[in-house]
Amino acid sequence: MRILLVEDDDDLAIQVADMLRGDNFAVDRAGDGYGAVSLGLEEAYDAVILDPGLPGIDGFTVLRRWRERGRTMPVIILTASRREVADMRDAVRAGATNYLTKPVDLELLLDWVRGVTNSRGPNVSPPALEAGPLRMDTLAMRVWFKGVPLRLTPTEFRLLHYLLVHRQRPVRAEELVQHNFDGASTATSNEIPVYISRLRDKLGRSTIETVFGHGYRLVCGDS
Repeated sequence: MRILLVEDDDDLAIQVADMLRGDNFAVDRAGDGYGAVSLGLEEAYDAVILDPGLPGIDGFTVLRRWRERGRTMPVIILTASRREVADMRDAVRAGATNYLTKPVDLELLLDWVRGVTNSRGPNVSPPALEAGPLRMDTLAMRVWFKGVPLRLTPTEFRLLHYLLVHRQRPVRAEELVQHNFDGASTATSNEIPVYISRLRDKLGRSTIETVFGHGYRLVCGDS
């Protein structure tokens, strides 16, 4: 899952980004409103953490511009403002999903991020996921295949998780890159076959099929 963190406080941004990456999220950051607008319109994010008090363009205006352009990703407002009731009203009107005030409990923020990324439409991703002989614990970040624990790198885990959540359809390499690598990564869609090959080595060659022209599909337990 890929998160956009929009925060101009460097210390807080580092703390939040480190926490999210430690929970296996890919994280991009914008430090001002102009950068936030551009990233939110150009990239595919599974959720956004947004500070309204930004240089350039305020966060509520950023959010309204996203919504006006059809961007529907969940947005968690994170602000230090004491005008809680008024700001909450502004946040809801702008299209926010949740609202938290600073100083924020990082574990609570992480729970909110997990919640909004696990409950978007039909693609519900509960802590425990299973498909045939494959079982994944998304909180402990552990995977078992036929009862045997697997050792996966963080990147392999993210890609397998995405394929597992979306196993009802093929997933293109470009989509895997968009949702599982942050902007600082050098990964491209041309590198995805390498990761898929590594997963097949660990799961069995037949567990991930190539649907030519459409991408990759996890077929564990499918008939």
